[in-house]
Amino acid sequence: MADTTIYDTMAPSVGSVALAHQRLIRLKVSGVFTNITGDVNNLALNPTKITVAREVYGQKGRTSEDVIGYNYAPTFDVEVVRDPVTKQIVAAQAWFKDLVNAAFSEGEANKREFQLFTDALDDTMPVLQGKFSVAYSEANTGFADKGVVRFTLASDGVVPKITSPLAGSLVPIIESASPSGLTVGDLILIRGYKFTGVTAITIDSQNVTKIRIEDDNTLVALIPASVSGAAAIIVTNAAGASASFPYTAA
Repeated sequence: MADTTIYDTMAPSVGSVALAHQRLIRLKVSGVFTNITGDVNNLALNPTKITVAREVYGQKGRTSEDVIGYNYAPTFDVEVVRDPVTKQIVAAQAWFKDLVNAAFSEGEANKREFQLFTDALDDTMPVLQGKFSVAYSEANTGFADKGVVRFTLASDGVVPKITSPLAGSLVPIIESASPSGLTVGDLILIRGYKFTGVTAITIDSQNVTKIRIEDDNTLVALIPASVSGAAAIIVTNAAGASASFPYTAA
């Protein structure tokens, strides 16, 4: 399961009408990626595929193409929040000032590093990290009292996929075991997460000697001898053991 801490702790600056998204963007500030999504609206990644043409083997004159990468041009809107006393942009939006300064700079000073999350709650969804040039324009909100700016980024070279920072513990998680009431020698279906690479299963503290891994979410296990009544199930992989899952055998 994903570690949703980044999403759960997301909060807009005081006074901002922006809502937290289930799509994330993080900006590197002073060497550390900082979540800026709480103040961002209308975030779109805008990928454009890069292809090379090829001829389909055995089909003379029939062409095809292979995708060899993507260019990205993310866009997002930011509502400017001001301190009512100082009239300055609030400290929580110091990253906003940095982006504006980048947008009005040239060369390397115009570029910043970002992480782009396609989903803030699922660690199996792609996360991209790379350098982008920054462009600035004023957005039309339809309200005279709203100061909204639109940023457009442009990928600077390769923007690779990275291991999701949302990834929590890699130990297995058991969600269900069925059917209940089985007995020694029966096959039990175990569902959950992170079952690929499972090294051991115990039922009622007895080692299961016959295991079939269907996929990352499904296991089949043969109930070993001496199991009866309340029989907790534990699944173990290289990262460690799952929490004990209650099961009742015949």
